[in-house]
Amino acid sequence: MPTLLCIPPCWQTLKIADLVVKPFGGNPIFGKHSPYGYANLGFKAIATPSLVHKVHKYSDQDLYKVIASKPQLETQGFKIPKSELRELVSTHSCELSQRFSLQKAGNTIAECEDIWHYAESDRQFSIALSDGATESSFAREWAEELVRSFVKRDVSSNQDDCEKRAWLLPLQTYWQQWLASQNLSWFAKRKAEQGAFATFVSLEIFPNKKWKSLAVGDSCVFILRDRQLHKSFPLQSSQEFNNRPRLIGTHLAAHNISILQIEGDWQNGDRFYLVTDAIACWILKQLEANQDPWVKLEQIKSQEAFAEFVNDLRDRHEMANDDTTLLCLEIKDAPEISPEIPSEIFCES
Repeated sequence: MPTLLCIPPCWQTLKIADLVVKPFGGNPIFGKHSPYGYANLGFKAIATPSLVHKVHKYSDQDLYKVIASKPQLETQGFKIPKSELRELVSTHSCELSQRFSLQKAGNTIAECEDIWHYAESDRQFSIALSDGATESSFAREWAEELVRSFVKRDVSSNQDDCEKRAWLLPLQTYWQQWLASQNLSWFAKRKAEQGAFATFVSLEIFPNKKWKSLAVGDSCVFILRDRQLHKSFPLQSSQEFNNRPRLIGTHLAAHNISILQIEGDWQNGDRFYLVTDAIACWILKQLEANQDPWVKLEQIKSQEAFAEFVNDLRDRHEMANDDTTLLCLEIKDAPEISPEIPSEIFCES
């Protein structure tokens, strides 16, 4: 990627938008399971083609910087005004403070069909969550490919209402090719030919203080501002949940899939929760009963605490026994960084 000449290496952000993904059948994560939920395995399956790319490793306190919006500058031949200095460095960070998944009771971790991925570049931070429909074949694999393909897609141009589906068509085509290459029994093949299905919700954070979310189905994003609900998308009531949510399918024409979209402005301190249907419905029921679910969610600091929290709600029949995922992204001030800067690249204006 192009770099800023004369800018210290610690200021440069490595892009991961063009990572190479492995084909469905060769995915190394199938059969390797984490004690922290299947969704936590997802991003580790991506391999980098060279040393100039960086894969983010999971930890509970990873910080990902949102770079201030500014075109790439060639410093050779002219100087950078000091007034533009702050625009070249991070002003805020996206902290993925919670990332927990729990399979439904009675299932193994390998059967959890909640999958998520994220990626960050100097243009945006992208995260996507998908819940595979259990009744369909290869639902977990389809959910995996949906979120992976979304966060690694080409974002070089702004996408309008039609282009927001463009990433689906090549994915569906590849899926058909992959399915045809599988050695399945006749009854397994017949069921697989009916298609795989999954819900989907995404969140993109942009350095110009904008955010955007796409959704199909009942996986939701909740935006908190000053500890109060600011936005709920795509559902706003617990009555909207049912056993037949909208889904993205492998055989449905992309232009026939109703992808909802919402966007807005973010502020420092905003908190974004991405959740699958079981916990989304519980959150809305809490709000409808004039309870505060956010205090309870904030107290969850570990996978063990999340499992205890979910299992307790299941035992009391306050949450459906379903795969359950909670992701929380917080916007915070970036840490102050004051590296030595070559004085020859600045001018006073």
